[in-house]
Amino acid sequence: MLALSRRVGEEVVIGDPAKPDGVIRIVAIHGDKVRLSFDFPRSTAINRRELAEQKKQHPQAANDPQPDRDRPDQPDQPD
Repeated sequence: MLALSRRVGEEVVIGDPAKPDGVIRIVAIHGDKVRLSFDFPRSTAINRRELAEQKKQHPQAANDPQPDRDRPDQPDQPD
């Protein structure tokens, strides 16, 4: 496991830096909450841990491979 310290606006590049698989950016930090953005191909499933566990327990919940991805036409929800 790799643990990193990052500040708002900083990024972590996943994969080859010349052609990354994706990028994780620190968007905001409010108290004990950290807001992240994920820039990965749509074919990459991205799930919160609790949702991934739920999908393992209930495979029918896996019908939507990327339910955590924001739709571009939906505004961010407040924390």
